[in-house]
Amino acid sequence: MVDWWEFLRTGLFSLILISAVWQDIRFRGIGKVSLMLAGGMGLVVSAGSGREWGDVFISVIPGILLLGLSYLTDGGIGEGDGWFFVVSGLFWELKENLLLMLSGILFCSMYSLVLAAAVLARSGSIRRKTLPFLPYLLPVGLWLVLS
Repeated sequence: MVDWWEFLRTGLFSLILISAVWQDIRFRGIGKVSLMLAGGMGLVVSAGSGREWGDVFISVIPGILLLGLSYLTDGGIGEGDGWFFVVSGLFWELKENLLLMLSGILFCSMYSLVLAAAVLARSGSIRRKTLPFLPYLLPVGLWLVLS
């Protein structure tokens, strides 16, 4: 028998992830309306699937911590990234949300090291370079959806 809430959770999260990645690449941020709609969908899916609200709160903590870091770094970490992980915590358990975040950090770090080495090898400056973070979530995000 098909678990419709699981099907809805994975399908909606796939669309939200792809949309957020596109927005982060195209506009260097995620729209507030998109995040609010995604959050609303996440709340409906969490409620419909029977998740305990305490578990949902625990799952959004990584996003809350990123929002705090965004504030402390004066936007050095994008606020949209924090809100994205709040939303993803509505869809995933803490373990999956942390896996998504840590894998994104790993992939982004590897790419950043290669980029920095290439730029510095050409005697360039990396001081003002910024990278969108959410595209580095795609491999593990899609793996979570498909597994």
